[in-house]
Amino acid sequence: MRLYFFKIYQFFKFIKIGYPESPNKILKLLMESQFWSREKMENYQLDKLNRLLLTVFDSSIFYMKIYKNLNLSFINLEQFRSQIPLIDKKSVIENSNNFKTKNFSNRNMHATSGSTGEPLVTYISGKSEAYREACRMRFRSWWGIKENDKNVYIGRSYSSSDVSLSSRVKKQLRARYDIDIFTLNNNTIIKYFNKIESFKPAFIRGYKSGVLEFSELMEKNNLRFKCFDLKVVIVTAEKLYEEERKYIEKILGCKVANEYGAVEAGLFAYECPNGSMHINEEAVYMFTNGENEAIVTEFFNDSVPLINYKNEDIILISDNYCSCGRTSRIISDVKGRVSGYIKKSNGSRINQLILPIIFRKFYEDKYKNTIRKYKVIQKGKTFTVKIVPLEDFNQECEDYVRKRMYEEIGDDIVVKFDIVDIIERDKSGKFTIFNREE
Repeated sequence: MRLYFFKIYQFFKFIKIGYPESPNKILKLLMESQFWSREKMENYQLDKLNRLLLTVFDSSIFYMKIYKNLNLSFINLEQFRSQIPLIDKKSVIENSNNFKTKNFSNRNMHATSGSTGEPLVTYISGKSEAYREACRMRFRSWWGIKENDKNVYIGRSYSSSDVSLSSRVKKQLRARYDIDIFTLNNNTIIKYFNKIESFKPAFIRGYKSGVLEFSELMEKNNLRFKCFDLKVVIVTAEKLYEEERKYIEKILGCKVANEYGAVEAGLFAYECPNGSMHINEEAVYMFTNGENEAIVTEFFNDSVPLINYKNEDIILISDNYCSCGRTSRIISDVKGRVSGYIKKSNGSRINQLILPIIFRKFYEDKYKNTIRKYKVIQKGKTFTVKIVPLEDFNQECEDYVRKRMYEEIGDDIVVKFDIVDIIERDKSGKFTIFNREE
């Protein structure tokens, strides 16, 4: 019966978004193409890129201008990488109307959170939306998840407080329970836990920091799920560190899988049960430049296409393939945002991932009762370290952090400490461990 109602919800959802092709039909292709030879996949990608280039050159003011002296028929992917100019977020914001093609539709609007600066608003074609949905369905199938399985979402949710009849019906049909990350605290955890126990979801998905906070609140209140078993916990939006993965798996009792994408540029990669982040090569073309900046093109977004778009992430693409047998390229690491790099006084940069290394000591058993959360804010040479302390926090903890920051960043910096009760999330609902203020 629930599957029947889910199909009704899915049918009307597909109509609203305007899918020209059913994601279920695309899924059949994806289940086959994930085992294609590299030659076949690269020929497929080259064909999609050439088709997209012809579309934009025919009708996009922005691309007609920057491509006017180019031959837009490439015989290999290396030509595309080397000859097509790169674009970035700033150029898209400044030329937003000029990116539109003859196929433009304002039906599916997407906007970035603006957590790293000015938000970007763009529009996605119905076909791109269909491929995003199909790639998501394929990923979940790797973990034994059926399309109508119940699930819990922990993130920025505007629908969780909507009590209208239409909202309640929608929630029932889609079999999902939402938890707004901004309402998650020690006073609400019991309510949410009991609801999930009775709901019996197959999986939990959400912002990494939200899932992590939920797990911490469960442990603090001696809670463990007993009425059901989760198939997987899916985390997104923020970098997952290995100690966080292990902790979530311990508390929630199942494996954690990563998903990686950008609302304006596509769903890039998903983690399989063997631990590899597989690029959705049927929907996006992805590579890196000499500085390991991620550059991406979504094949089917011919509404407001972003071609060779630098999405401000630093990633590593592996030369190896996964032992699961799928032949797609894999991302071995998502290092973080370009804007998340610490600037040293000599002009060089250091990845913010040095901060978890500095604070790693406080995750060891001997020191785990010292610091609950931290965040570092850089303004010029001054670094303000916000800390939510635990019972054993003392001056020695501050001295250790200051000493290690001098060692890793430079002894000419100023390190200040701000001891607080809570560290606020960004307005998007994400939690970042580092911000640089220009």
